[in-house]
Amino acid sequence: MGRKVIIPVSLDIEADRDILRWLEKQGNRSKAIREAIREHLARGGVTLGDVYQAVKGLERKLQAGAVVIPSSGGGEEWDEPPDAAAALDALAEL
Repeated sequence: MGRKVIIPVSLDIEADRDILRWLEKQGNRSKAIREAIREHLARGGVTLGDVYQAVKGLERKLQAGAVVIPSSGGGEEWDEPPDAAAALDALAEL
């Protein structure tokens, strides 16, 4: 049997409620966590989840009263990274 390292992790009952619910459904929590971490590491770059979280963050700011002011540049374009563009395209298809 391989050598093991135990790494304690703290979860907040309210802020991490989604993670706690997911963990409750797992038969082997350690295995599920290892697989989730490996999947995350394999993806790298910007994920659809990252885009979703960014959009939700903007939504919260707008609901709180933030105002969006267009830049004075007019026709200035922004080059988005290819992985971000792919994530946005995938989000649009949902």
